[in-house]
Amino acid sequence: MERGAGVNPVIETCGRIVEGFNRLPLWRSDCDVWGQRMRAETFDRWLYLRLHKVGLMGRAERAAIARLVRPGMTVVEVGSNLGLYTVLLSRLVGPEGRVVAFEPDPTLAPLVVRSGAANDCGNIAVRAQALGRERGRQMLHTLAINSGDNHLSAGGGRWLRRSVEVEVVALDEVAPQLVPDLVKIDVQGWELEVLRGMERLIERCPRVTVYFEYWPTGLRRAGDSPEALAAFFTERGFTIFEADTLKPLDGRGLAELPGRVAGLKYVELVACRQTLPQPTR
Repeated sequence: MERGAGVNPVIETCGRIVEGFNRLPLWRSDCDVWGQRMRAETFDRWLYLRLHKVGLMGRAERAAIARLVRPGMTVVEVGSNLGLYTVLLSRLVGPEGRVVAFEPDPTLAPLVVRSGAANDCGNIAVRAQALGRERGRQMLHTLAINSGDNHLSAGGGRWLRRSVEVEVVALDEVAPQLVPDLVKIDVQGWELEVLRGMERLIERCPRVTVYFEYWPTGLRRAGDSPEALAAFFTERGFTIFEADTLKPLDGRGLAELPGRVAGLKYVELVACRQTLPQPTR
């Protein structure tokens, strides 16, 4: 937890208690989710896995990803967390496919490796790095009670947060020959920085599909705007779709989107330059 001048001692003590509770050994357990053997090390990830198991989280995302991913594909996953979707992607692309997973959190990246091994996924390559527009080192801010809100951007308050320095690389630099079919991005508002570091990939891969989380509050925290993220895609010839329905968003729909997902709300979107398979009814 971040500490420093001006931190209320009572708040600091409460923070230590919450952080200690989250890291109690009793949360270290395996959980079967979607037929996948997953491992939790903290309470927040224990709860995350069980909410996915009972369908209160991830149902729409899982269905949307299953519509987009086919055997033999190459997928880049940016922000793997503990590897639940990494293993799902691995199974969807099959033994002839490939998943390249990026997870900078030093406590979560080993869990992605473990998840792959526990589920016999030999097609996953895990890189313990963050993606951005250029190589460097930055502070990853981790929330003690919810590692799903880890982020590189400044802001977000100091309450219950711990910071760790991580390596940041540009995808264009570390994988200049990679030709992915799908790039999945979930980085809590850091999406534009990731995209700016893969502009050459986008140019040379006209059929690449980008599946990403659209969270206006997180984008603004990172110093970007929802409008800039949408413009990045439209200026490069992409159409943006809502992930759950694969309904295309026109100019009016994109303009109205920030108001629909204000505050902590977010929506999963898909950007591509070709026709997408429509959901079956």
